[in-house]
Amino acid sequence: MKESTLLPDLRMLPTALLLPHEELDPLRVEKLSLRLRQEGRLKHPPVIAPVPGTKRFVVLDGANRTMALAALRVPHIVAQVIQYDDPGIELDTWYHVVSGMPVEDFRSALQRIPGLHAQATGLPAARQALAQDRTAAYIVFADGVQLVKDAENHQPRDIDFLNKLVRIYKGKAEIFRASNDVWEKQAPYYPEMTALVVFPRLQPQDILKAVREDRQVPSGITRHIIPNRALNINIPFEILEADLSLEAKRDWLHDWLMERMSANAIRFYAEPTFTFDE
Repeated sequence: MKESTLLPDLRMLPTALLLPHEELDPLRVEKLSLRLRQEGRLKHPPVIAPVPGTKRFVVLDGANRTMALAALRVPHIVAQVIQYDDPGIELDTWYHVVSGMPVEDFRSALQRIPGLHAQATGLPAARQALAQDRTAAYIVFADGVQLVKDAENHQPRDIDFLNKLVRIYKGKAEIFRASNDVWEKQAPYYPEMTALVVFPRLQPQDILKAVREDRQVPSGITRHIIPNRALNINIPFEILEADLSLEAKRDWLHDWLMERMSANAIRFYAEPTFTFDE
């Protein structure tokens, strides 16, 4: 098996030790809980990183999955542990396509954010302002672009302001993730698009600081690019829920991994991929 020395670090851990770094979607957690219970297995392990100075871990990918297991009272979970300072780990940003909300309602709600300062600009200038931390975010409408920030207390990568911004449309509109900020590229796919909200690129220290302060970033804006990602482990719930010690379950996981290795069942794919069953 190619690059077998780079096998993912899979660990059996108490579910309670895993902390989400982003706000959760209660409806999605509920749906996932039902689906996971029906499937009876953990298909994809969440990706986590140690929180320095603690025994806990921050969930970088798979927070809704983790909280769904917690809601099901599953005591243990298999997770993939990475080191946040690994140079191969990249923290990128998703943008939000807001769809199905009347633009007048969106603009009105935007103006009700306390301390909001909005400024009309062009797209190149908006990109530059965000890159230079001179705005908290920018919003692309069909008829133009607006910078938005907290005029009274502007801070670079202001997580509290970003949460206020997302809450004006969360639960009132459909939200889709996007990787570019060009209205004309997104509009054909989302004919009811209201706005395209563009967020700053957060840093790992922003995530760790928020977790330590018991704060969370808005859901669906962080995008962790993780090499050697583990997928399709299919750990049965009967193991995760078994009335066994954590040490016994760790022994089981070790034996399972050795069995997978001896059966030549582990494959490494270097190509970027699309998945159509998430």
